[in-house]
Amino acid sequence: MTTNLTRFYSLVLLAAAAAFTGTAAQAQESWNYKSYIKDQHSGTYDKTKFRTSTVLLKDEKDGKGTFRMITAAGRPDPCISAGDLPAEVERTAETLTITVLPPLAGCEPFRYVIKTDGSGGVRLARRGDQWVPDGFDHDLTPKK
Repeated sequence: MTTNLTRFYSLVLLAAAAAFTGTAAQAQESWNYKSYIKDQHSGTYDKTKFRTSTVLLKDEKDGKGTFRMITAAGRPDPCISAGDLPAEVERTAETLTITVLPPLAGCEPFRYVIKTDGSGGVRLARRGDQWVPDGFDHDLTPKK
């Protein structure tokens, strides 16, 4: 009888863990991202040279969330430290806006505006009082 009871509780715990894992996975969204590489000699970015990365948004609640960028190879964008960063999150029917906070030393403030229909998005940089597209195709399509 004790063995059956132990098995039953083990199955209940496994089911609870699976349900919890499923809930946690739903609390995270991810997108494909192209991280462009700065030329060491000229200091400019080349639109043909980029690293494939993933942008993650997790733990979103009440307009706040956690941002992380994961690169497949090489170093992350120099203005994005390795690890989690706080972010402000705004949602409309058409877009999801993620503003990474605080801006890192020597880096301009930036945000991502991602289309909710899955067709992509843009990276914007703060210039004075305006958010301006950086002019690069960063992909920003849902990660599959």
